[in-house]
Amino acid sequence: LQQRPPAAQQGGPAKAGQALPPQVPVPEGQRKRKLCIHYEAGQCRRGAECNFAHGPHELIVGSMDADYAKRPQTTRMDFTGLESLRNSRTVSIPSEQVKSIMTKSVRSLLMEVTGAHEVEWEPERCRATLHGTTNQLDKVARLLQRAVVHCNWGVTEQKIRNVIKPRTDFRSARVRLSPMCPALQGAVASLTPERSQVSMGSDPSNAIKVKGELVSRSHAVIEFDQARGAVYVIDFSTNGTFLNGKRLPAKASGKVLLSHGDELLLQDPTIEGGIAEFGYMVNIEMS
Repeated sequence: LQQRPPAAQQGGPAKAGQALPPQVPVPEGQRKRKLCIHYEAGQCRRGAECNFAHGPHELIVGSMDADYAKRPQTTRMDFTGLESLRNSRTVSIPSEQVKSIMTKSVRSLLMEVTGAHEVEWEPERCRATLHGTTNQLDKVARLLQRAVVHCNWGVTEQKIRNVIKPRTDFRSARVRLSPMCPALQGAVASLTPERSQVSMGSDPSNAIKVKGELVSRSHAVIEFDQARGAVYVIDFSTNGTFLNGKRLPAKASGKVLLSHGDELLLQDPTIEGGIAEFGYMVNIEMS
């Protein structure tokens, strides 16, 4: 009687953790020319009656499959991830900010910080087209939108760079407020992570005391944010605080980036009978 191969050899390769059965030498006349694809997948039901080889040891020496079986095993490469580079998204840029935002240096900085595949400026359409993975597109869009928001109160390339890639090595900020009208006095505040805020208003408890008909008791706060490497201003007033002529978000609903050279006004510069420049020129030194 012809001896049948072990069960594992009949049904398919041994499973992980299962000892491999010893390979019984196959006589030359019983060898086959091609490997059984069902056996390789563990699905061959013919066992010893199969017309194809159940392993390289059953192949005829010199056959094409025998040469193939001797080659090093390789892993099929997965290129599906490259599809992510084809993802794209558009972000609108206000026309008055196009000149400052759509520069080569800002484009390079966005790609450096986010790893995005490409950032295309389309100034005539006031938009940016972004290319990259979903995560990269989210990062670029978020940074651009944040830059756009803060540039509503004055747009400079330096401000944009500070938003996109803030420096986190600053340990303090020296803020000097130079009065723009004789009714105000100058003030200097040294801010650190331990003492990160300075308040201004008509109440005597404020570090910077300001008297004026439209000045609130707690009017505004200047804050040093070490994590973002920047100084911000927050409005707490009733009648408004204005940065470079535009009113800040009301009642502490958001903080706005304060930059060197900004004009910080404590009343509406367009109000009739008021002082057009009732406020300060801002000087900031980071260290």
